[in-house]
Amino acid sequence: MSRIESREFACVGWAFAWFFFVLLSYFAIRPIRETMGIEGGTQQLPHLFLITFLAMLVTVPIYSLLVIRLPRRWLVRVVYHFFAICLLVFWALLQVKSSLVSVWTARVIFVWVNVFALFATSVFWSVLADLFTSEQAKRLFGLIAAGGTAGAIAGSLFTALLARQFSTSTLLLVPAVLLEVGLVCAWKLELNSAKLHSTKTNTGSVPSPPTIQSASVATSDSPTGGGLWTGIVQVVQSPYLASICLFLFFVQLLGTQLYLQQANIVNQAIESTADRIRLFASLDLGVQLLTLLVQTVLTGAVLRRFGISVALAILPIVYGIGFMVLANTQSLDALVMLVIATRASGYGITVPAREVLFTVVNREQKYKSKNFIDTVVLRGGDAIAAQVFRGLQAIGVSMTALNWYALPVTAIWFVGAWRLGQRQERLATKKNES
Repeated sequence: MSRIESREFACVGWAFAWFFFVLLSYFAIRPIRETMGIEGGTQQLPHLFLITFLAMLVTVPIYSLLVIRLPRRWLVRVVYHFFAICLLVFWALLQVKSSLVSVWTARVIFVWVNVFALFATSVFWSVLADLFTSEQAKRLFGLIAAGGTAGAIAGSLFTALLARQFSTSTLLLVPAVLLEVGLVCAWKLELNSAKLHSTKTNTGSVPSPPTIQSASVATSDSPTGGGLWTGIVQVVQSPYLASICLFLFFVQLLGTQLYLQQANIVNQAIESTADRIRLFASLDLGVQLLTLLVQTVLTGAVLRRFGISVALAILPIVYGIGFMVLANTQSLDALVMLVIATRASGYGITVPAREVLFTVVNREQKYKSKNFIDTVVLRGGDAIAAQVFRGLQAIGVSMTALNWYALPVTAIWFVGAWRLGQRQERLATKKNES
């Protein structure tokens, strides 16, 4: 269990609660996304990934413009209010009794949920990277991430239990309300953020009022400023940010391969829409229960004792083992176990470790560059992977062969992850010395 200092307690609590409601909202609608992706035709999934990537190209400059002009507290409000309004619009469209409208609404929702998942979490972690130091992040990000996992468990349970009792459109209304509740927690976090960098008294037990606010708190009422494309330019110019992009590209490349196999296996094994929703919700529940255990017991210890390199290298190892399993069997049971293992290690260890990477960059990079990486780079990886796998399947390459081909890729990914962790440690040391 991570050690929390008294001055950090309130911020950790409100961040935990905020992330709880963010992922509760997402996982309440995630099974709906999976089902709509299948109902729109599994052959359309590569196209939907490409459309999602194009949507990111449109939304990232808009977000950058908001970052330039809005202070942190208003940036958060605008982003989450927008997503809540979108859910109300989707609810209204699903009331229309037209098969054409239903099909296209399903496809739009599939793309929108992907955009929502990335932006909602990216904004959350940008704020956290802005407020917490690298040392605090290593101790506390795993615990804070557990708040999101708890929300994911609640969201999965909610959808699994109520999928047959309520219509799809009704299920969309719940996350709209939950996002607004999360904003209250975000505001409370902002109000308490000055305590994070307060100095201690001689006894070391009670924090004294800060004489000078930290840079992150002092700038919370100021826009980040800079140019519209600065974040993207800095990604290209910085070897460190480029290394993060490469790491996440591998995450999406191999994750997309697994996702497409999931769609094909489930499509062949289960016919009922309700049963598919229940499967995906139950799968999410299993993932999140294991993730919660990992985050509360292992994540902090791995980050503190073994470092970022070890934490980042775990996921490539898990994927390598998983693809060897799928190369020998395409059964639903094998898929379920692999999905749980990869997602739990990814959410439980890789995500907190990945967010620690951004604690050592400047403020503009934390918001603009990070958002570009979290959205365009991630969805670009999805789009490229989907088109590559679609092309390989079109020329007759089997899923078994694809799984074997993925093994050397995971080896390259492992080396890149290890080196990226070493870069972060060096930058953190340099930042502390300065």
